[in-house]
Amino acid sequence: MLRKTPLFPKQKFAVCKNEQAFTLIEALFALAIFSMLVFFMVPLMQIILNDKATQGEHQPLEWEVFCSQLKKEIRMYNHAEVVSGKLILTNDTETVLYERFGNNLRRRVNNSGNEIVLQNVSDAAFVLLNNAVKVNVMDIWGKEYSIFIYSFINWNASP
Repeated sequence: MLRKTPLFPKQKFAVCKNEQAFTLIEALFALAIFSMLVFFMVPLMQIILNDKATQGEHQPLEWEVFCSQLKKEIRMYNHAEVVSGKLILTNDTETVLYERFGNNLRRRVNNSGNEIVLQNVSDAAFVLLNNAVKVNVMDIWGKEYSIFIYSFINWNASP
């Protein structure tokens, strides 16, 4: 009777008998990968869950840009008036309207277009003084912003 012999006979050393167990190096490697995943997941979850705070951080910079644009525009136009809570700036060829639109403050030129100039606005008020416009804005987090913008042109002398 012929006996089949394997091509590669099993070795009878202690190293090869434990082929299916984990070594200490493998366990440490798995623990290091798990630790790195946990380390990066905690800040990521804080960012995801704290979304409103990150939106609120951008509001002061957006306010500064809005103020700069409005100052430039007020100084370019001959006449300003406030009608039903809307700021209307006019010159010979154009009319620019600033108004609250939902949670945004928008700018419209000649009653067309829809340019969002300030976001997350819960209330906006324009007050016309002698040669100045006072703008009061409250954001959706309850923070108030206010600015006085003076014109170099005497609006009272303009027709």
